[in-house]
Amino acid sequence: MDIFYHWRDFALDMKEGRIGTLGSDGAVLEQLKERLPRKVWTFVTPKGKKDRLQLIGSFLITESKPVSFVPKWKHNLFYDAASPRSVLYTDSHSPEKIDEVSDFFNRRFNATGKSNLHGEKGIREMEADVVRGFEKLVQDYPTVQLMDGLPGMR
Repeated sequence: MDIFYHWRDFALDMKEGRIGTLGSDGAVLEQLKERLPRKVWTFVTPKGKKDRLQLIGSFLITESKPVSFVPKWKHNLFYDAASPRSVLYTDSHSPEKIDEVSDFFNRRFNATGKSNLHGEKGIREMEADVVRGFEKLVQDYPTVQLMDGLPGMR
């Protein structure tokens, strides 16, 4: 099982140095953590495309808090930003990739429109069959290790 996370404040969190953690004020994230997920897949809504999803990255979940951890949410999930398995997708902003990702999740989650991703609805479990299908879809998408892909981090 992995976690689907609609990261509404991705750009702001990166700018503020909130790397290695994401979270929620609701309890869904805590419930999903109890199932011992291995990765968190992160998404944003592209500007001007409220019913679409753009894949940001997939990050290896860890129990360790980042050294620079500053709580922002009631419930926090930590990921290993330095792991080779924590990657950013470098061309996921292309219209074709946005359509592929959006269509995949529209079929699995019965519409992912922006109104369906507010708050707790933006955090969902991705069962093994969904994960396998999604990994197959994005296996050829170019990636870069997370820290290498963030400006000013290396």
